[in-house]
Amino acid sequence: MSDTTLKLRRSFLLCFVVLPLFGQPPDSPYRMSWSIDGPIFGAAVTVAFTASSLDEELPVLTAAEISALDKRSINPVDRLTAGWYSDEQSFLSDALVGASILSPALFLFDERMRNDIGTIGTMYLETITFATFMPSYGKGSVRRVRPFVYGSPAPMSLKEDFESLRSFYSGHATWAFATSIFFASVYTDYNPGSEYSGYVWGGAVGLASAVSLLRVTSGAHFLSDIAVGAAVGTAIGYTIPYLHRHQDQPWSVMPLISPAGAGARFTLHLK
Repeated sequence: MSDTTLKLRRSFLLCFVVLPLFGQPPDSPYRMSWSIDGPIFGAAVTVAFTASSLDEELPVLTAAEISALDKRSINPVDRLTAGWYSDEQSFLSDALVGASILSPALFLFDERMRNDIGTIGTMYLETITFATFMPSYGKGSVRRVRPFVYGSPAPMSLKEDFESLRSFYSGHATWAFATSIFFASVYTDYNPGSEYSGYVWGGAVGLASAVSLLRVTSGAHFLSDIAVGAAVGTAIGYTIPYLHRHQDQPWSVMPLISPAGAGARFTLHLK
């Protein structure tokens, strides 16, 4: 087992054990339990390790292969942006996605949400884990050349880097939509009927869309890469808070630990 893999496993274990220890206020719209977070964390760990095995370095393009690339081999929609490149817009997309990832820190200014930081932190850890590793299923298995490789003024060293073959699909778009939709969903659940909800949702979607648009104009991704990343990120950012909302749950999973070994008990609750 590599040091990176071991550190990753320890990080998951630490967060899984420590975060639920925070007190949960009785008026929280969310709940944590083994039956909810056990399967989610299990899925997150599975995704992380599976994606890591897929997300290995690809062979780099040679100068001859780069010069032989033809835009006409790309579908008509994505062909429109082939050859685009802007280092400045790439940097701006990095800055904005960073702002999106850090946006849940604003919850600390609300006393009720600050008192429920353990629950929100656990949900956000789950969200960011899926958002970080899900794109590797595309990047590690689909060999797709980035737009800037098609005759752009980008440095040849950049075109010959293995990252130039990891266009599908956008990790930035996945991060941006997952974290932004998470932010808006959590805000709405703590503030139902708030007059600011529309602004929060508009700002969240606007920020994520800006990140995605910049990934296209910078030449890092095609429109289809962005569309897939946005869809995956939106699903993650909405689903994690949804699964934690107070509601009747038809199933549960409980850990079983004994001297003979460890396992889990699945229970289906019939009405």
